[in-house]
Amino acid sequence: MCLALIILLANFSKAQAQEDKNLQLKLGDAVSVYSEKAYRKDGGVFEAVGNVVILSGKETLYGEKASLNMGTGHVLMEGNVRFISRNITIYGSKIEFNSSTGELSMSNARIITGEFNVVAEHLVKKGENLYVAKKAEFTTCKDCTESWSIYGEEIEIELNQYVKISHALTKIKGIHILYLPFIALPIKTQRESGLLFPTISTRPQEGVALQQPLYWAIDESKDMTFTPSFWGVRGIGADLQYRQVFAQENWLEYNHRLLEDKIYLPGKTDREPSERSYFRHFYEFEAHQQWSNSLTSHIVATGTKDLDFFRDFADYTDDYLLESSTGASGFVEKRFMDANIGMEAQYRRNLFVSDPTSFDKSYVQTLPSVYFNIMPQNLYHSDKLLLQNVSFGLESDYTVFRQRDEQESTYLRNAGRFSTTPYLHWHFFNYGPVSMSSKYSQNFQEYDFRDDDEKYFQKTAGFLKTELSFTMDKIFGLAYEEKLSVKELEKEELKKVFPEKKEKVSPDLVGAIPDFEESLTEDSVLVVKNSFRHSQEFKFIHHLITNSKEQGNERFLSQIQAPEGWFDYEDAILEDQAELGSNLTRTIIPRKNTIEFQWNNLLIRKSPKSANYFKDQRYLRDNFNYSKVGFFNLSQGFLIDDEDENTTFNDRLTRLFVHTGYTAAAWRLDFKEYYFHQSSDQITDLSFQRRFGMFNFLGAYSANTLPGSDLRTLKLGGQVRPMDTLGFSALRETDLDASENIRTIYQADIMPNNNCWIFNVNYRKSVVDERYSVNFVFNLGNKEFETFRSNFFSFDRLQ
Repeated sequence: MCLALIILLANFSKAQAQEDKNLQLKLGDAVSVYSEKAYRKDGGVFEAVGNVVILSGKETLYGEKASLNMGTGHVLMEGNVRFISRNITIYGSKIEFNSSTGELSMSNARIITGEFNVVAEHLVKKGENLYVAKKAEFTTCKDCTESWSIYGEEIEIELNQYVKISHALTKIKGIHILYLPFIALPIKTQRESGLLFPTISTRPQEGVALQQPLYWAIDESKDMTFTPSFWGVRGIGADLQYRQVFAQENWLEYNHRLLEDKIYLPGKTDREPSERSYFRHFYEFEAHQQWSNSLTSHIVATGTKDLDFFRDFADYTDDYLLESSTGASGFVEKRFMDANIGMEAQYRRNLFVSDPTSFDKSYVQTLPSVYFNIMPQNLYHSDKLLLQNVSFGLESDYTVFRQRDEQESTYLRNAGRFSTTPYLHWHFFNYGPVSMSSKYSQNFQEYDFRDDDEKYFQKTAGFLKTELSFTMDKIFGLAYEEKLSVKELEKEELKKVFPEKKEKVSPDLVGAIPDFEESLTEDSVLVVKNSFRHSQEFKFIHHLITNSKEQGNERFLSQIQAPEGWFDYEDAILEDQAELGSNLTRTIIPRKNTIEFQWNNLLIRKSPKSANYFKDQRYLRDNFNYSKVGFFNLSQGFLIDDEDENTTFNDRLTRLFVHTGYTAAAWRLDFKEYYFHQSSDQITDLSFQRRFGMFNFLGAYSANTLPGSDLRTLKLGGQVRPMDTLGFSALRETDLDASENIRTIYQADIMPNNNCWIFNVNYRKSVVDERYSVNFVFNLGNKEFETFRSNFFSFDRLQ
């Protein structure tokens, strides 16, 4: 140990001596000068020559030659100079530095950080984190200014804050694109106030539209964006967005667009300028509150002066339009260990009216709906046959339906409805792959009418569902990864691990250079094997309505015989749900007395993960990936009880349901079909996506022949990426019955390899809109931009 200490002290003394050998000047603890040679001149001037290094606190200067005035602290460095501080590096041809004040100026400077680059004719350091550049260019690209940059007569740089550019001129590949008198860009992870990039678009007959967002970071939990807008011929307007976060899962957001429209007037369909302007607006408000782990509330409100706003500004309103109405809705819910209670309410404005400024008074509102549910509670549990588990639960609600027009003569629309459904679940047994269970529920609804002589109506129905299932699995292969010696692998195995590559002969060489496989130089190679699991499930399900009764208001009983008379599908008589109503209710199995056969198939791939010894409990518990490769599900119903003796086998068949899909690296296929034997109607959805190298194709077909829903649409799209930096996309959706275009999109993207900017040109045409767009998207450090090029073959970008 003594010998090791002596060696350590000797090495330290040698290093200290070498350091002191190049030390030419030391002014206290503030400044140290290192160089190969040094000279002292009259007037307190000190000169250092050859690999000069000046240390001043946390800052370091490098250069070939330096002159230091010991009286004033002024330092002049020349020859490949460099300035390094804690978070910035600056290169230049000459540095003037004052060790007393810390002020620094450089000529022909280049600033390099992890977030941005600046090239300037002259650079001055004003403070610890403040720099001012004259005649400079700013960019976030790693290839300097070759991709895109913003030139400014003066650029003020505040590290970890923002960059302010005066007389900004945006350049792409050296071509001048856009001039702005002033622009501020954030260069830190925290939000900052300032101007955001403008948005430019154009529409036929409406001219060019320009929007310039102004962002205000009020504090860490609040921000606001105000966007003055010029809409071409339509006139001027503005967008407003306010966001606030109170705590985790507690937030609100407000969005508002308004404009003085010089084209639109209610009832006017052309795009010619009108005689007078018309004030229009649309707003959206959303707030979510997580008061505790068990208490939640949420509210959403949307509104507009005229309903045509959704047509003229679909690109803005589509994100907030979730149904065929606008208005306010919300809920509050309290959850307990075994139950939950809550209240929902909504006040909506129907969009499907002829007058865009009117309110549909016949639209039924929900004011409010109070619900109470009891989670399944175990009554009995054992290992005995037929008595393995018995549980019960409850679902109930009271809903008030109201409309502003209470004089409607056709239907009863103002009522209070109490609905409750207690249920009992009985699990009989699990015997190997076979299991059997049954569930009985009793539906009860009572109505209270405020505007009819007969005040009450009741209906009740009992429903029994018994299920017998058989499940079996088959596993193919074993998922593992193994290191094998190269010598142990046969030639055929090596070809699977390392496929043969075609020889590429360079025109500058006489022959080909053989490929060098780095992994073959190792003693072993990693071989990965996957396994697959095929699960099959056969089910026989008996649906039976045990009892059904209706009594009370005869007018309402007649009303609910058709879907037009319902408040919602719960109003339907239980045995009629499968024959009437929406696509949702018509696709279920008839409840009265039906046997349903199901055959469900699932194929899952199991792949080993690479071991990560730096994560706790990772290697033993979470060392596999699971993915669904394909599935095939079939369901067919068969009526048992039918009073007509002449009913044939085909007449007893109810709807047929088939759903299958397949997913692979280059394939995606999904097919869904409902077929109704009695009427020969069908609901079909087919979609596929296939990748061929630089090509990608999409197709989707939808058909619905049910009465009231007759529709057939076809969507076709394609993408091609002939080179890594260029891509083209096209998508067209057509109504086959009307031979009418629903939506057409053509788009081109230029994406440089440096991932600094994207140039996008697109054309979009829909039933109500047609527009051209030219967009420049710059990389300002957002993660979404980084994945744009890698996710090019995704049709979601065209939706």
